[in-house]
Order: sequence, then C-alpha cells, then structure tokens
Amino acid sequence: MKKLFYTLTILFVAGFGLQATSQIQSRGEVQDQEFVIRKDRVLTLPTQPRVFERLPALPQPKGLSDFNYKVNFYELNLPPVSLDASPSQKVYRPERLDLYPGYLKAGYGNFASPLLEARFMATEIYDLNYSVYLKHQSFGKGPVLAEESKESHSAAGGGLSYFLDEVEVFGSLDWAQDSYSFYGIDTSVINDPRLEFGGIQGNVLNTIKLEAGLRDIEKTGPVSYEGKLNFRTFKDSYLATENEIGVQAMGVFRPGDDWKASLGLSYFMTTPEDLEYDLNRTFLGIRPRLSYQYEDFLITGGINIISENDSLPGKSSDFRIFPLLKVSYQFAEEFGFFGEFSGDVDRTTYYSFVKENPFLGPSASLLNTVNNYKVAGGIEGQVQGLLHYKAGIDLSRYNNFHLFVNSVSDSTRFNLIYDDQVTVVNINAELGLQMNEKYQLNSRLDLFSYSMNLQEEAWHRPTWLLSINNQFTPLEQLLVQANINVMGGIKGRRSTGNLENPYQSVDLKTIADLQLKADYKITDKIGVFVEGNNLLNGRNERWLNYPVRGVQLIGGAWLKF
Repeated sequence: MKKLFYTLTILFVAGFGLQATSQIQSRGEVQDQEFVIRKDRVLTLPTQPRVFERLPALPQPKGLSDFNYKVNFYELNLPPVSLDASPSQKVYRPERLDLYPGYLKAGYGNFASPLLEARFMATEIYDLNYSVYLKHQSFGKGPVLAEESKESHSAAGGGLSYFLDEVEVFGSLDWAQDSYSFYGIDTSVINDPRLEFGGIQGNVLNTIKLEAGLRDIEKTGPVSYEGKLNFRTFKDSYLATENEIGVQAMGVFRPGDDWKASLGLSYFMTTPEDLEYDLNRTFLGIRPRLSYQYEDFLITGGINIISENDSLPGKSSDFRIFPLLKVSYQFAEEFGFFGEFSGDVDRTTYYSFVKENPFLGPSASLLNTVNNYKVAGGIEGQVQGLLHYKAGIDLSRYNNFHLFVNSVSDSTRFNLIYDDQVTVVNINAELGLQMNEKYQLNSRLDLFSYSMNLQEEAWHRPTWLLSINNQFTPLEQLLVQANINVMGGIKGRRSTGNLENPYQSVDLKTIADLQLKADYKITDKIGVFVEGNNLLNGRNERWLNYPVRGVQLIGGAWLKF
C-alpha cells in the first residue's frame, strides 16, 4: 500500500512540474520548486460491500435449444363464412301458461237447466287492465210441481284497473238477478179441504253494485293503503228496497320487521224500506291494530270502536268500544297454539239476510248482531309440509242473534226474529293434505251448542257441519273434484193453530250433498266437463217445507280464444 502511495505522489508531482515548466517555458521564466515527501503517512480504503460482487454465471438448461419446423402449404376451396346477426331480446316478465283473453263455457242438464258463462280480459296492456263477464244458469223444473218450482240466476259486469308508478286506480260495475219460487207448501195445511190454494208465487231479486277506489301497488313497503267508495241498490218483486252508500279505508304502517300498525275505517249509510218500516241506518267502524313479532311469538292488540243507530227498546247508547287481543306461538313447525279475546258488531242488511235465506218475506225490523265477547284458543301445525291440521274452541256471547221461522199466515215465506242474549260454543277442526300436484284434500268439522234466552231453539241453525273437498289430477289433461257437504241438527218451527201450543218443533233430516266434477282438456283451447250434484238423491230440506232437487247432472264444453 505504501509503494502505491509513493508511486501516485511521484506521478502527481511530476505531472504538476511538467505543467509548471511548460508554463514557465511559455512565459520565458525559471522558478525554483520545493518537494516534500512524507513516508510515514498511511492511507486506508473502506471495505467493499459484497452486493457489488458480480453474480456467478449459471449453467444454461439443455432444453433451450433451437428447433426447426417444416410448414407445408395446402390449398382449400372453402366458401366464405356467412354470419346472420339477430338482436338479443331480454324477457322481463315470467312466462304465462294461459294467455287467452277470452273464455266461453256452455252446457245443459236435467231439470231443464242451461248453463252459459263468458269472460274476456286484457292480457297485453301493461298500464290498463279490464275484464267483463256474463253468467247464466237456470232450472226450468224443480222438485215440487215441476215448472212451479223453477229457479234462475243471471249476472253480468266488469272491472277496470289503471296502474300508475305506485298507485292502482280500480273500479267495477256488477248486476245480478236471482229468481225464486215460493214452492214451500206445508202439506199438513194445504191438504185441508177447508182451505183453497191460490197457486205458487215467485220473487225476483235485482242488485246493482258500483265500486271505485285506489290502492298502493307495493304491499310490502313501509306504508300501504287502500280506499274505496261503493254504492249498492237492491229491489225485489214486492215492497222491499234497499240503497247503500259506503266508504272503506285501510292503512298499514311497518316501522320495522317486527312491528306493524294498521287502522281500518268503514262507514255505511243504508236506507231499507219494506211493508212495516222505512229506515235510515248508519254504521261507523274504527279498528286500530298494533302487532309485534318476536321470533315465533306474535301478539296483536287493538280496539273496535263502533257507532250504529239501530232502533232497539232499552238501548243505552249507539256507541260501543270492544277490546281485541290475539296471541300465537309456534313452538316448531309441527306444533303451535293461538288464542283470542275480542268483541265486535256484525253489520247486517236486508240484502245480507235475503242472500242467506232467499225465501224471506216482509220483516218487522233490521238489527245488527252484537258480539259482546269472543274467547277462542287452539292448536295448529304441519307435518313435513304435507299435512296441515288445526283445532280450536271458542265461546261467544251475542245480542240480536237473528233466526228464521216460517210465517204463520204463509208457510212458504220466512220471518226474521231475534234473541236478545245467546251463548254459542263452537268446536272446530281442520285437516289439509297436499301430495305433490296429483292430490289435494281440505276438510273442516264444526260442532255448535246454543244457549238461548227467549227462543226455544236456534231455529234453522245447524248443530254440526262437515265438509270434505278432494281434488285429483290423474292426468295432465284431467281434473277431478269429489266433495261432500253434510249438515245436521237443524230444527224448524211449524204453526199448529192451537192457542195453547201455537208452535211445533220439527227436526229436519240430515243434509248430505255429494258432488263430482270432471274437466278434460282436449287441447289448450278446447275441453269438456261434467258435473253432478246431490248424487245421493236425498230429499234435503235446508229450510222447512223446501225440499231441494234430486240428482242434478250437467255436461258441456268450454273454449278459450
């Protein structure tokens, strides 16, 4: 290292001396110079980092060698490729199986019973939807004196809906005409040779209904609502007429998934007129509700505020308030329970009474049925999604409990009477079975017990009801329905003409109605059907002195267009 330093110092001094000499010589001057050489000075250099060392050369893989390929050229005589472009269409609506706007059904059966049904509705207009219908079915012959006990039913109407972004505006107009014959002759009286029979009379009921309103389209949002106005007029062949104007509204508020609040409002003004009255009845109902869902536990509370002006002796007030409480808890899918405590007023009209009993004659008064309280409870559940069951019992106390009895002066017509205080116990059970798409069963059993105050019996009220409905689809084109409805324990009241015992209780036979229906689709547009009612040919009497028709068969065809 010292030798290197000496060498570099000598070369530097020599170079500087040469440069100085050249300058001196260029200037023409000679100057003396002094050099100092130090041998004891030590020079050190920093250690060189290994990062600056050169990388070692790696061996090259033998696979990276050159390859030579030989390409052969072949001439092919091929036509040019032709591409047909087509726009892609996205389906925004699910496919509908039935898009036929028109439906026509016609048939004929025994008892001179033609059947005609026609419907037409819009299927391709998105914002506007409308539908119209026409239906007629009549029975030119009946169970008593053939043509003297005929019956006829006709109806026609239509509906209209217009859809905005969030609101649906809807309306409908319906007309119906029902014709009945008062053929319920009491044979114990008419066979008396001292009396003369004046022939069977009939009654024609005409009804017109008009409705208009609006409702929100999205039913699952935080707020949903519906409001409508309706008008109804009713008139029979005698002196009974009834006009009604109604306003109904419902609002639902959902602040969260667990809470739901609702408010229902209904107001009706009815003007019935008959032989013995000309009334102006009003009914106002306000029904607030609040529901809370906690896991499988659901509780609903509210009140029913009712105001009605029916004229009743000893009535304290037209204003009533009833509580409402409903509770249900589903322990598991297979088992749960429910309970209810409530009260309300069931609104009735002459139209509702005559729809229940079409052989109703002049009535003395019209009263709403007051349900003072109802205590109910039961269990329900389902097994593996196939079997559903429900069983319960409820106890109810009623005022103005309406009943039907035969008129003393005319056994073919019924009078409307009331009991001021009635307790009804109802035990009920339901059973449903759904086995894929081939078979479906729905059934219900009701047992009733009546505790009367003024009347001896609950006239023309059944003590038990059983209905079993079966639906089969053995083939894709074939639909079969087999239903049976059984009703028993009905008691009627017959006049005896005796002052000491003016009335006699009559036990009506158990009513059993077996129905079979079959519908076969030949094509998607054409099919045939057959229906059978009262196939057990029972002489059933739902109303005293009124036996129904025997076996009824009707068949025909239907068409979609």
